[in-house]
Amino acid sequence: MKKNVGLTRRHTLKILGGAVATAGLGWHRPISARAADRLAGANRRIRLGMIGTGGMGTRHLEALAVNKRCQIVAVCDCFTPRYENAMTVAKNIGGDKPDGYQDFRHVLDRQDIDAIWVATPDHWHPLLTILGCQAGKDVYVEKPASPTVAEGRAMVEAARRYGRVVQLGTQQRSMPVFQKAIEVLHGGGIGQVTSSTAWIGLNHWRGIERPGPVPEGLDWDLWLGPATYVPYSPQRHYGHMGWYDYCRGGQLTNWGVHLIDIVHWGIQQDRCLSVQSIGRHSANSATADNDEAVESIYEYPGCTVTWEQKHWSVHAGRHYGIKFQGTNGMLVVDRDSYEVFPDSLGIAKYVGEPERSWANPEHHNNFFDCMESRKRPAADIEQGVRSTNAVLLAGIALKAGRKLIWDGQAERFIRDEQANRHLTRAYRSPWRL
Repeated sequence: MKKNVGLTRRHTLKILGGAVATAGLGWHRPISARAADRLAGANRRIRLGMIGTGGMGTRHLEALAVNKRCQIVAVCDCFTPRYENAMTVAKNIGGDKPDGYQDFRHVLDRQDIDAIWVATPDHWHPLLTILGCQAGKDVYVEKPASPTVAEGRAMVEAARRYGRVVQLGTQQRSMPVFQKAIEVLHGGGIGQVTSSTAWIGLNHWRGIERPGPVPEGLDWDLWLGPATYVPYSPQRHYGHMGWYDYCRGGQLTNWGVHLIDIVHWGIQQDRCLSVQSIGRHSANSATADNDEAVESIYEYPGCTVTWEQKHWSVHAGRHYGIKFQGTNGMLVVDRDSYEVFPDSLGIAKYVGEPERSWANPEHHNNFFDCMESRKRPAADIEQGVRSTNAVLLAGIALKAGRKLIWDGQAERFIRDEQANRHLTRAYRSPWRL
């Protein structure tokens, strides 16, 4: 186990300083042709540093530890028992025991790491992605991309400025069932798509907290990072998706990003014109995300999109999924299969392979392919940010209680400064964007 030593004040300030706005941090290491050749070289395993080793981070680790294209050389979590467990899991599954850290800055500082894998709570995604790009590393970051529109824009700018490959964990882009469904749509199988509906059940997170002592081995201040300081409670620590400070959406920013991302792919549009939302909010706290029975309606050029988050929300016998309505028929898809109606269109139902893991190996390999080729990945950060933005806008419309008109180019609401205040968030000192 590595001890968290050697972080000098100069080093810390270097990391904290003006993430996208500041170029002279000493970390700008754009990949050269020689570096790309080195990654693509025979027997060269891509060296990974994993940041965040809780539930989803462990699922990724289990899949990556047996992937012969990569080697996990470092794991990091601000809760010591989690990174210690990750070290053991990696050793038991893959044979190599990585170094362990409590502070992510040790991972970013290692010159032997090619890419970082970010599976932290949502409020850390933007800053870790930007700092990873500045450190000369490619980045795989879990969805949602960010808690706010402004942070998503900064992530895209960092990826482009530093020439990094950044893949969002919207793994459905790499699943054959969705790829084949998109082929049907884009091939005109149901005619012109005029509307689409994505749906999931109720919000499972409840922002009810009971403060308690900080567990041994947890750096709570580091866990909070740029978020507002609050005393420790296990409900925030283990259920961050129930809190506006970290997630800003509950199921909207959980399943919503996955499903709206496929809608965008299917309709070939990713910037809405307007959004309005209705729903029920069971408030137990001013910062709790307890939105239930949410319905959001978006207008896109030539297409209407609906998001449903309701109890027993079922379409075509599926408790979640996406429905595309075309001028000639309808296509319904989820992670198991897709089918087209009416039968007279002659398009057979497609049943995919059972999902092996939420941490999709095909999505991992697409990322590695693009690290070598320097091409954009299947879930490039720019399209991932736009899918994230769509659900963030629905959440803002729900709070506003009115229809909002969106300028996708400027990424601002038109003539609505009250709504625009939700497009960014303040960072707690010393962290800043």
